[in-house]
Amino acid sequence: MQYLVRQSQVQPLVRRLRVFPRRFWLLVGGTLLYLIAISFAFPYTPLLLQRRLGASTAVIGLIMGGSALVGLPLQPFAGSLSDRYGRRAVMMGCALCEAVAYGGLGFVHGFWPICILMVVDRGIGWPLYLTASNAMTADLLRPHLRAEGYSLVRLMIGAGYVIGPALAAVVLALGAPLAALFLVAGGGCLLYLAFVVLMLKETHPHRTRRRPENEISEGPMPFGALSLFTRSGRLHARERRRARAGRGWGRVLHDRRFILFSIISLLPLFIFGQIYTTYPVLLTNYLHMPEATWGLLVSVIGLVMVLAQYPAVRAVRRLDPLHAVAIASLLYGLGMGLAAFVPLGWPLVATVGVLAVAMALFSPLATAAVSHMATPEIRGSYMGTWTLVWTGGGSALAPLLGGLALAALGPQVMCAAFIAIGAGGAVLYSILRAKGPAPVACDAAVASEHAEECAERARTHRETAPAN
Repeated sequence: MQYLVRQSQVQPLVRRLRVFPRRFWLLVGGTLLYLIAISFAFPYTPLLLQRRLGASTAVIGLIMGGSALVGLPLQPFAGSLSDRYGRRAVMMGCALCEAVAYGGLGFVHGFWPICILMVVDRGIGWPLYLTASNAMTADLLRPHLRAEGYSLVRLMIGAGYVIGPALAAVVLALGAPLAALFLVAGGGCLLYLAFVVLMLKETHPHRTRRRPENEISEGPMPFGALSLFTRSGRLHARERRRARAGRGWGRVLHDRRFILFSIISLLPLFIFGQIYTTYPVLLTNYLHMPEATWGLLVSVIGLVMVLAQYPAVRAVRRLDPLHAVAIASLLYGLGMGLAAFVPLGWPLVATVGVLAVAMALFSPLATAAVSHMATPEIRGSYMGTWTLVWTGGGSALAPLLGGLALAALGPQVMCAAFIAIGAGGAVLYSILRAKGPAPVACDAAVASEHAEECAERARTHRETAPAN
């Protein structure tokens, strides 16, 4: 009887997952492979910097935050590249950058070589992946499935952060040096590059006529470079350039709703960026938590994210996207800010669980909201700008300002500020929603090729519009 009950509960979930196409599941599997590879070494990067450079915590935060800051101007360019050459080409660039960065960190010792490799990793490699995978997910899924699709991709990111560090701990327990982790991570990134080349196909919905499946740019050749030596390939490139005339960044920058959404998102992203930078310092140095306990809390964050990722997004799927993102912002503030006001033990673990749920909600819901604002032919430009916001808020400004604020304000005032920032983000998202639903991001130039998607966006626009 219990077996029949469990089977009746599992079958609807299986049927729900079958609506996602096979190419999307390949993207999900590749994400897990990529995250296992980089998380094999990424959590140990501050330790490596400290041993190699003998630097203080403030200098390490400056290196990690500054490397992401240096790469910020490249993010819109990466989005434009994904619209011009395809998502797959950008993923290849990501894999190559990460292989060079982690493989190089296994060997180099000088200050400037390490800083350059950190820029390659945090400023170029990871942002390239975010831009390409977010755009590819939106290409493959219909609008009503995108929030769940992004949650599944994020689920693989969380699973990778659980599996990778666990495997790394085993390797270190066997007596391997810390540098060995980075060499293994570099090799894993090369394996991910082979996966992209052999398994993934391009998904960008070109506004010109659809190309045949056997054309060179759909196969393993990077960037479709060989097609430029044929007359038809040059003609297709010319048509694509004409199709982009008068479009692209001008439309992104004139989308006031998207710009406001991006500015508001800097608030929860500032909190998110503290998790692996100032948050462990706050817990260990200021609240006197044992360092080994922080490692356990990292595992708790990853485990809760894996377990709550898909169910949490499903639970809020009927809410307006901006209201759902507002909830995530509020949870960010509470999960981070209550740390200084609860005792060590299970109350702190509970706040970490709230923080993990906020992480599980915010990324897929915010990215899905961005995908609804973007038209298909310049979706990469939107995602590149969103990656700039994500990297600028979470990876650059957060560690740069967070350490200074913690030293100046102290733990309790800083944590109270986290609560206020999370609540402020929730209020501003709600105000943005009160101004009206997002405009339907479709026009006559793409309506014929994407008629179904445009019709669905128009229907959502009518259903969510305020009653007169």
